[in-house]
Amino acid sequence: MSAADTLGQLESIVPAASQSARSVAGFVQAGADGWRLHMLVDGAHCAACIATIETRLRRDPDVIEARLNLTLRRLTVAWRGDRETANRIAGMVEALGYGVAPFDPQHLVRVDDQTGRELLRAMAIAGFASSNVMMLSLAVWAGQAQDMPHGTQMLFQWLAALVTLPAVAVAGKPFFRSALQAVRARRTNIDVPIALGILLTTSISVIELARQGRDVYFDSAAALLFVLLVGRYLDFRVRARTRGAVERLLMLKAHGAAVVQPDGRIEVLTAEAVTPGMIVLVRAGERVPVDGHVDHGCADLEVSIVTGESLPRAVRPGDAVLAGSISSGILRVRATSAVEDSHLAEVVRLVEQAELQRGPAVTVADRVARIWTPVIHGIALLTLLGWWLLADATFATALLHAVSVLIIACPCAIGLAVPAVQVVAIGALLKRGILVRSGDALERLAAVDHVAFDKTGTLTEGRPRIVEWPDDPAAIRLAASLATASNHPAAQAILAADPSAAMIEGAVEHAGLGVSAPIAGGEARLGRAAFCGVAASSAGSDSEIWLSRPGHEPLRFGFRDPLRRDAETTFSSLGRQGFEPSLLSGDRQSVVNDIAAKLKIADARGELLPAGKLAALHAWRAEGRKVLMLGDGLNDAPGLAAAYVSASFTHGAPASQSAADIVLPSDRLGAIVPAWRMGRRATAIIHQNLVLAALYNIALIPIAVLGLVTPLGAAIAMAASSLTVTLNALRAGRLPAEATS
Repeated sequence: MSAADTLGQLESIVPAASQSARSVAGFVQAGADGWRLHMLVDGAHCAACIATIETRLRRDPDVIEARLNLTLRRLTVAWRGDRETANRIAGMVEALGYGVAPFDPQHLVRVDDQTGRELLRAMAIAGFASSNVMMLSLAVWAGQAQDMPHGTQMLFQWLAALVTLPAVAVAGKPFFRSALQAVRARRTNIDVPIALGILLTTSISVIELARQGRDVYFDSAAALLFVLLVGRYLDFRVRARTRGAVERLLMLKAHGAAVVQPDGRIEVLTAEAVTPGMIVLVRAGERVPVDGHVDHGCADLEVSIVTGESLPRAVRPGDAVLAGSISSGILRVRATSAVEDSHLAEVVRLVEQAELQRGPAVTVADRVARIWTPVIHGIALLTLLGWWLLADATFATALLHAVSVLIIACPCAIGLAVPAVQVVAIGALLKRGILVRSGDALERLAAVDHVAFDKTGTLTEGRPRIVEWPDDPAAIRLAASLATASNHPAAQAILAADPSAAMIEGAVEHAGLGVSAPIAGGEARLGRAAFCGVAASSAGSDSEIWLSRPGHEPLRFGFRDPLRRDAETTFSSLGRQGFEPSLLSGDRQSVVNDIAAKLKIADARGELLPAGKLAALHAWRAEGRKVLMLGDGLNDAPGLAAAYVSASFTHGAPASQSAADIVLPSDRLGAIVPAWRMGRRATAIIHQNLVLAALYNIALIPIAVLGLVTPLGAAIAMAASSLTVTLNALRAGRLPAEATS
């Protein structure tokens, strides 16, 4: 089945409950002890959604496993029995009010784009309505103080209603639709109290307007909707960033594979169709589609993005190769595993698992809607009933006091307490070239108590330099001439010493070995020790290549991936803050030890695969430590996702950038220090804002419940609290003095 056919089937199974008749059985995979299906779930927003779906499915006697990844919106279900049970399982999820479709990364991107546009459009409408209604309300408040005619006040109130009601109807759709689906399925979710709060606030204002009352506050309804939409959009962007890490990892997969048939024919299959034992032809510049062993050919493999090794790895027949590596020559690879069991697939799974274990950040929308909204509406309801039934007040008076409670307790200040500081602090760091990808990363960064570094491209420049030269200018000139025939990083480093060197006619590159060329008296060679007739190995440097020529002893060129210029000063700064960093690298242990000695790193571990780095982070977490991880390669992506907070670089692999919370300038490792200091400053200001907002509510809500404040006073107090929080947040834009050095 082609990708277009698959996408067409996915689009025909629209994620909506009305499409339950569509079949998903065609996307079922055979598992070790039954069947397995990955489905995309539409409408899941919170922990309650996870519990609802997983609990319902696990009650089915045929279901072995049911797990919903909220970040990816991917539901994985395993069951015993018939393949067609998949349709019944999909129907159970749809009966709960959720839409389902077979999981596919391309389809997920399309759904994300649509959801993002809808939320952004709704937020813009709510923001426009909130600002305009606030101006109309200010005119009413000023008019009441200056005895504005009642008819003029009513005109402004009707104008506010004409702006608010359509805005609530359109911008509130994401909440109303989700809440309605939940109610129809006889369940609740986080959007039920949100929708109830918005509708109740708006309805009370409409009732008061119909009575031609003076106290009509559509501004509260519009402002509440805007704040909740900002929170929901921030939540969406954080989850989309996480999904982007997996999507970028999947982009490294080879979509097709040239399989060599027994009769010698080349048949192009999808990478998923390759099974162990098949021979796959990999041409120069192509990615290896599956894990395997070289059956024929020699080449250099670019593996830095896969394993973290700083230099290409030369492979020959019998050597193991990993999916995602890029070959410099023609290879025939015998597959040893299917695509879903490859090293690259394991990295994808590790990233997903790490994200689940770290858990999504609690966003503004979660905090406001899950806790504050139902509580304050409960207080407003009790206020209404208390004044009406116990205090013998008229229903209109009781309703007025309840409205005052709703307005004065509008969570604008609480909603602004965190994001206002985050926006200001992130903007200040952005001016220094430091990109913070999620607001809560600053809070997590401030709590870090341990730092772990990758080596290649993080502590080092990621580009080999010659550190050992032969004392023979003619030999260097010859080596540079041979190097012109190769793109190997070590050859390019030699060529940089003599850019004017001319290629020798007849020079030939031998994949994975080196370059040879005819010269007077015989043949000159530049490459591996064995290729040049030398039995020696490197001593101390990251790598070496040799030059052999007729009538002379072979000469050695030693290479090392140098430390970044600011590595030592960065470690000194971290040491002054009480950190004892660790080094986790996929490179050889001898190389790692050399770097550790220079930077005085006590805990230095080499030859680690992604799972090894992940195990180290899990061990630290079990000890209760909060680790900051810095890395730049594909092999760092699972660790970056699993760390308490993580940072990559602008030169890093796309997958590492997507998995990281912070992206640093390529040439400034030390930028992590001011970022950490800014995180501490921003967190302190966030705590101040939360205290200010809490004190405001603690002091004024009882006053509103007792009927000692009018809706006008409540609205003024609400605006004052929001202004106070916003002005305090602006202080986060000033970098700490020590961070400017």
